[in-house]
Amino acid sequence: MRFADLHIHSTASDGTWTPREVVRFARDRGFSCIALADHDTVGGVAEALQAGDELGIEVIPAVELSTLYREAEVHILGYCIDYRSAELQAQLQVFADARRNRGRRMVEKLRDLGFDISWEEVKSIAGEGSVGRPHVARALLAKGYIGSIKEAFTPEFIGKGGRAYVERYKMRPEEAIKVIKDAGGVAVVAHPGIYKDMSGLERDDIDYLVQYGLQGMEVWHTEHSEDVSAYYEGMAREMGLLLTGGSDCHGHNKEETLLGKIRLPYRYVEELKKKALGAEVR
Repeated sequence: MRFADLHIHSTASDGTWTPREVVRFARDRGFSCIALADHDTVGGVAEALQAGDELGIEVIPAVELSTLYREAEVHILGYCIDYRSAELQAQLQVFADARRNRGRRMVEKLRDLGFDISWEEVKSIAGEGSVGRPHVARALLAKGYIGSIKEAFTPEFIGKGGRAYVERYKMRPEEAIKVIKDAGGVAVVAHPGIYKDMSGLERDDIDYLVQYGLQGMEVWHTEHSEDVSAYYEGMAREMGLLLTGGSDCHGHNKEETLLGKIRLPYRYVEELKKKALGAEVR
């Protein structure tokens, strides 16, 4: 039986594996298909596609867009996108500029608090990928200010609302859906069970997103319990939405990786691709 993982991150955003490593590790774990869905960037897609061709694993071009919905952060996944679209690239450049400015401001706040880390150090850690909070956290760890990456994401440092926290630029979910569909893609809400203080999105929330063209729901996710997955599976089937799933793997230590925790039967990929072929570009 063929399996897929439709939600993986790389060094192009805040993962620790390069796109090529993502593809190789997925192949080694028995997957026949993956989607590289980095945060607000498609910078790793070309490398992943090339690696997929060389290693014999299907790679679906994807992206995960950060949005603000009712004062909460909601992520919209875009699958089968034309990642070379000029309009998409222009919108993602806005995200890239905002991420860079956010990273600088967090470093400045930390320095004002007496932590001796520099923007150059953070950029070096990020490499060619866009700078995110994990890179700032790794700079703090390298200097010995924290004992673990998790410690950085607390009020003491760069946790939400923390002393050196800076809010992230976000578009509205309806805007994200339009960006994805304009790029020929399929719009899917990511991990609906872990929003709103972990209580999850309700039917009214999904109805709202469907009004603006949402086409699917990430039913299976490593932070969804079996009951939560069953709840959203029932909702998605009732509403006629696509069902997807993925690990949301960001790499990390290979022995502790999330890759392999979610094995989506390939028939769901086939349904996704059929939807993409039938989608009108708006």
